Amino acid sequence: MSRDLLALRPVHRALRFRPFQFLAILPAALLVAVVVASCWLGVDHPGFNFGTVFTWVVWWGSLLLSFVFLGRAWCLVCPVGAVGEWIQRLSFWGRSSRTAGLLLPWPRPLRNLWLATALFLAFLWLDNGYGLSNSPRLTAGLIVVLTLASAWIGLLFERRAFCRYLCPLTAFIGVNSLFSILELRSRDAGVCRTDCPTKDCYRGNATTYGCPMGEFPGGAMDTNLLCILCTECVKGCGHDNIGLRLRPPGRDLWAMRRPRLDGAFAAVTVAGLATVAPLLTYAWLPATRRSLAAVLPAGTPPNDPPRLLAVALLFALGIGASAGLLYGSSLLSRRAAGVGTVPARTLFAHCAYAFAPLGLFKLLADLLDHALRTWGTLGDVTRALMLDFPRNRVVGGRVTVVQLAGPVPAYLMQTALLLAGLLFTLYALHRICLRLFADRDAALAAFLPMAGLGLLLTLLGLWMLGASLL
Repeated sequence: MSRDLLALRPVHRALRFRPFQFLAILPAALLVAVVVASCWLGVDHPGFNFGTVFTWVVWWGSLLLSFVFLGRAWCLVCPVGAVGEWIQRLSFWGRSSRTAGLLLPWPRPLRNLWLATALFLAFLWLDNGYGLSNSPRLTAGLIVVLTLASAWIGLLFERRAFCRYLCPLTAFIGVNSLFSILELRSRDAGVCRTDCPTKDCYRGNATTYGCPMGEFPGGAMDTNLLCILCTECVKGCGHDNIGLRLRPPGRDLWAMRRPRLDGAFAAVTVAGLATVAPLLTYAWLPATRRSLAAVLPAGTPPNDPPRLLAVALLFALGIGASAGLLYGSSLLSRRAAGVGTVPARTLFAHCAYAFAPLGLFKLLADLLDHALRTWGTLGDVTRALMLDFPRNRVVGGRVTVVQLAGPVPAYLMQTALLLAGLLFTLYALHRICLRLFADRDAALAAFLPMAGLGLLLTLLGLWMLGASLL
């Protein structure tokens, strides 16, 4: 049984407090400003620069963990998306009678996650091709470019169009937030349908704004995919019909009523980039680069056209292979079930989301090894920043290395994480098949090919983790 946290008076009063989100964003905004200053002005070595260490170890790891416990909580405090909203509203928190934006509707053909997924792939290509996470200047540049993009989109389009349709992380965050143990939903959908003609949670009213993501929290919203936990609906609901509930992890994966194909592809992309794409890159990147070097001018890393194109090709091949494997498994599931009423496309759209935990836990396993090996660096770069703030140009004689676990214990912990992801994926697949097929035998038959794909992707992930030990 889920527990409504808004039933607790301190939580209820805090979330209905008008400046709540601004006060939550302010510390994050100050920290991001320090990160940008450190990256731009500080030492160019990524291992000694506070901005790069904090961004790609602390922030990235915290982001992955937040999916499990808090859903899209980062979007609640993200200053990048907030900048566009503040400029559009001409207000930090209160309802303003004026606006700086044109409030144009986002183009209908682009009201999906396809563009956001493509931008997420471009973000990963920048990291793998240009070494984004190893460059303080590129890290600072990325944050500045995203902030400017949020501001311009806020001036042109209504609500948080940047956060919903353009942010490179929105599809990645949304898909993984389906696993969260936290959800913001209406307490009684009947109240929203029959007793609320104004639909303030969506449209807003004289004192509050409507949902900045264009969702209908009181009615149609049934997943965490797009909910950024801004709590605007909590403040605007005149019936006090919005609840913030704890629930079993992953419920959205099998309970969503209308799975979106764009979100399903985003889920496949996350799972493929965590399992299939690294294997292809590990095995074929040197050979592919050499082949392309015969026809393209070579350069010096990171500006090496053959390598950059090789990374792009192998990423595309990995995602295509992942989508092909899932669609092939959907065809096998449909045939095994012997029930012609469930098309393979429907199976694909439903089951793709179930593979999100497998991709998420593989990413957590990758980060675990990095964190266990570089934990001591954070203290060094923080001290260096304090000694020379904000330039961060103090370089220690050596970096503190605190090996919290050896290779074998680390691999065992990584294996446990990946197996946990597989178990959640299998459970979600089983629940999905039971929903789609009334006959339990048919549901089991449809489940088996999907379970086989989950096991295959897990074995690929384990092999890649083991290869790092060699």
